Amino acid sequence: MYYDKRLGKGPIPASPEKYINERQVDGLSILKKFGWKLICIRRATEGASTTLMKNRQDQAVGVLGEDGILRISPDIQIRKTNKR
Repeated sequence: MYYDKRLGKGPIPASPEKYINERQVDGLSILKKFGWKLICIRRATEGASTTLMKNRQDQAVGVLGEDGILRISPDIQIRKTNKR
């Protein structure tokens, strides 16, 4: 049985800037100009959230760090969802 931990919340909140810091907001706006898009903000119950981004051109995936720097990681697994 599939259980979605987001409880009805989408992978990207309506106001992402509420979940990321100022450096990440700056990094996000710069990276968008180079073909990166926000794919998920993992909202932790306590502490910092994890911001995942994907490159539209080569499909690379990375984590936008709290310092605003994108760290590309080929080991990140993105869950596939079945849209009905």
